Amino acid sequence: MAGILTRPHGGSWLEPKESVYAREADLQQILAEHPSLIPGVGDDGVACKEFQSGVGPADLIVVDQAGGLTIVECKLASNRQVRREIIGQMFDYASAFWRMSMDEFEERWFKRTGKSLTDSMVSVEPGFATAVAANLAEGRFNIVLAVDAINSDLKRIVEYLNATSGPATSVIAVEYKRMITEHTEILLPMTYGEELAGAKAADSERSRARWTEVECRSWIAAKDPANLAKFDFLLEEARRHDIPFVGSAKRAKSIPAGSLQIALDDTGRTGSVYVYHYATGSTSIELSLTRVPKVAPSEDNLKRLEDFLQRLSDIEEFQAAAAALRESQCKRRPNVPLADISADSLQELVSVLAALRSA
Repeated sequence: MAGILTRPHGGSWLEPKESVYAREADLQQILAEHPSLIPGVGDDGVACKEFQSGVGPADLIVVDQAGGLTIVECKLASNRQVRREIIGQMFDYASAFWRMSMDEFEERWFKRTGKSLTDSMVSVEPGFATAVAANLAEGRFNIVLAVDAINSDLKRIVEYLNATSGPATSVIAVEYKRMITEHTEILLPMTYGEELAGAKAADSERSRARWTEVECRSWIAAKDPANLAKFDFLLEEARRHDIPFVGSAKRAKSIPAGSLQIALDDTGRTGSVYVYHYATGSTSIELSLTRVPKVAPSEDNLKRLEDFLQRLSDIEEFQAAAAALRESQCKRRPNVPLADISADSLQELVSVLAALRSA
């Protein structure tokens, strides 16, 4: 049963016949040319085929105008991988993209498309690059399993993964069934798991909604306009060094805030340089590096920390902050008013933070 009927003008209603894909590449090509057929991707999303993850090429990576990332793997029912191996494959790819630097992501995009990521987009929203970098840093991806037929086993797996995976990950299966009449081909997408993923995402947003770069900037423009140019310069320098700006969690009556995220090692420990805005209308930079002492005390890491503190103390406006970090073994979180920091010192601060990152 096709579930649909077609007819030529003045003719009889006919049930189209099911048509199979000759190759998985055929389904991949359709979705690459029409990414809006993928759940969660709007009309302005763009796709890149065979995007190299580092552990193998993902069939499709789709980026939308807001910086959202969707990983798509195409499989046919005739492929035995459709039920089991595709799941491991998708999470293998997702883990490889997790914490990938923005520079590396853009370089791999350019190698596959011949265009920069921004040039590939039809349009982008404010903070696009920052959003992509933050999604990579946090591993926030939509995972779509594109198949020609959804079976009960795949449904069960999708349900389980949405129930047990973290809030940053949504898993959806889409059946792209092909139908054919004498003169027409029909593509009939049927989605499974979208409501489950949507409900999880909604719960996550309610509990972990974050301030955006645009909201932080708007607050400064209204409350602390004298420091707006410095805020923009700080984030521009952070992007240049591939340091993502991540909004802080929204809480009742809170004021917009965010931080530059510094990867300290490969186990998930990060340092943060917060940009705080106070109700009085001032903006401040806070060094929150309390996790630094928890990084394995290897000779290289100890030297890296010492070099960081020395270089930080060489910046006049951060001498007191460097001393506070050293004396407290990074347990204190010193802050410096943004109004007191020169553009040159902001530039040097970002450079020093970039050097603190794990190699």
